[in-house]
Amino acid sequence: MELDIVALSRLQFAMTALYHFLFVPLTLGLSVLLAIMETTYVMTGRQIWRQMTKFWGTLFGINFVLGVATGIVMEFQFGMNWSYYSYYVGDIFGAPLAIEGLMAFFLEATFVGLFFFGWDKLSKVGHLVATWAVALGSNFSALWILIANGWMQNPVGSALNPQTMRMEITSFFDVVFNPVAQAKFVHTVSAGYVCASVFVLGVSAWYMLKGRHIEIAKRSMTVAASFGLASALSVVVLGDESGYLTTEHQKMKLAAIEGMWTTEPAPAAFTAFGFPDQEARETHYAVHIPWVMGLIGTRSLTTEISGIDTLEKQAETRIRDGIKAYDALMKIRAAKPVAAGTAVQDPAAEQARSSFAD
Repeated sequence: MELDIVALSRLQFAMTALYHFLFVPLTLGLSVLLAIMETTYVMTGRQIWRQMTKFWGTLFGINFVLGVATGIVMEFQFGMNWSYYSYYVGDIFGAPLAIEGLMAFFLEATFVGLFFFGWDKLSKVGHLVATWAVALGSNFSALWILIANGWMQNPVGSALNPQTMRMEITSFFDVVFNPVAQAKFVHTVSAGYVCASVFVLGVSAWYMLKGRHIEIAKRSMTVAASFGLASALSVVVLGDESGYLTTEHQKMKLAAIEGMWTTEPAPAAFTAFGFPDQEARETHYAVHIPWVMGLIGTRSLTTEISGIDTLEKQAETRIRDGIKAYDALMKIRAAKPVAAGTAVQDPAAEQARSSFAD
């Protein structure tokens, strides 16, 4: 792979997203666990539950700060590395991110301060409300971010405006209730709950092994085990839905992930390992698990999953029209800069754009 500016930008964004997501699942899960622990404290009045909430709240705070710092860097990269993309889809992609910042992030950022510094200043119920607000804000953040991500995967509720050469929202309802976005949200938060539960179980087990904070560790393990079991069962069901929707809406993406160059007889095998070779159009040293991909992708043993060759033939006309649209756009931009919001009066370019949009 040639390391040009595009490849380096992709690599930077991928590494930033990977590093950021180390902290996201813990934030989602720990915030809910803290709310559950403090709810128990308010209902029972037992100080041990207050101690547990403050103990795990410290770890949550460290994780929260790291998650915010890495997340802000990632959002800056949209403007620095992908400025034209941000301009092209800003009316759609920017809306969920703006709502996330104004509603969800400000909610959790405001109440996280009350959570840490309001123990002796707020009533029990008042502090509990602040804790639940942090949990809701964290999960609302995930919702709006994944709505934006879901639109990138399945761009519904939008259309290209040929006058401005920008994508515009045609139905905000369709964007919000995009099936891909909703499946990703419930699967992501459930996985975050499992991650946080395992984290609490692991730390509690360590303290029990060392004979420290025994009462806190025992009760934490009880809460985390129950919460984690329910979340793990949810992940199984919701993860299945996510895989099924990928087959329905992103056939080429699934074929590329699996290194499936040709359409296989049903039920398709799951590729557990392999080295894809684009020139030879085959996957070397592939390790297949029979039937599994067919069950995940189609929920049947008789439905085929299309391979890359088949999908390329089906999309050949659209790809060629897209190349024409790109070439036309490059010629227009090379001839004279087009101001934002100015119509381009070039029939060939308009036709190419329309073909690409279709």
